[in-house]
Amino acid sequence: MTEEHKYDMLTANSEERVVVKKHSNKIEKQSYPILEYDPNKASITKVKTDIYPQRSKIKRCLITYFQDVVVKMETSYKIFQAFKLRIEGKRPEVYQLNTGSESIFILLCPLGAPQAARMMEILSAMGVEKFVVCGGAGTLDDSITGEKILLATAAVRDEGTSYHYLPPAREVAIKESVRQKMVQCLQAEKEDFIEIKTWTTDASFRETPDKVEMRRQEGCVTVEMECAAYYAVAEFKGLDCAVLLYAGDLVHKEGWDYRNWHARNDMREHLFDLAVKCVLKL
Repeated sequence: MTEEHKYDMLTANSEERVVVKKHSNKIEKQSYPILEYDPNKASITKVKTDIYPQRSKIKRCLITYFQDVVVKMETSYKIFQAFKLRIEGKRPEVYQLNTGSESIFILLCPLGAPQAARMMEILSAMGVEKFVVCGGAGTLDDSITGEKILLATAAVRDEGTSYHYLPPAREVAIKESVRQKMVQCLQAEKEDFIEIKTWTTDASFRETPDKVEMRRQEGCVTVEMECAAYYAVAEFKGLDCAVLLYAGDLVHKEGWDYRNWHARNDMREHLFDLAVKCVLKL
């Protein structure tokens, strides 16, 4: 019999423990399909890189969700569209930014963990090795305002995508060497930032009072839809990735405060510029 591996999954109160057992050389059927992790790195489906003539020496990519910032940069000729990713539906645009020292890709990414993983898969197949993501997140902490830079160093895996890249576990963390470089960059820029744990979920309209309170109790400061997937794919594929956030709307058990967060153009542009500086340091 092959050696048996055990993966621990701590519950929110860290008192109960569920053990998922799996043989190293084959998948064992579990009670829930999401727990049936396969460590085999060879997939039947693969990225077709030959359809992208822009396969190049560009090794860094800034992934963002700030369409307003990207449009402003394009119309002011600071970036130009290099190509579109060939997927079903609306094709995401990949832009190129020439920084002087080197060129980087800028990707305006669709929402959600599956798309985050898909974008990383495609770009890494084209040779990109280092990613910084910048976006907004709901905050679970009333004291966190939109002026604070948030470096996500861990994510609670309450989505599905990360379970296809890593064994079942409650959290996934940023690579330590990446965390150190990000901290050094933020300190060099004299930024007011904090390192946080975030809650990644697939269901933005199922953030119920009890679940919000549960995530708060285990240390989550924000809620968003992609971070766990980014860090899982990065670990699986040996990539460098960091996620920078700013606190947008407020999600707490008393209710939802939108806080007009999409109108924070100053913060969004600042975070984008900061992400450019950070990705060049990875």
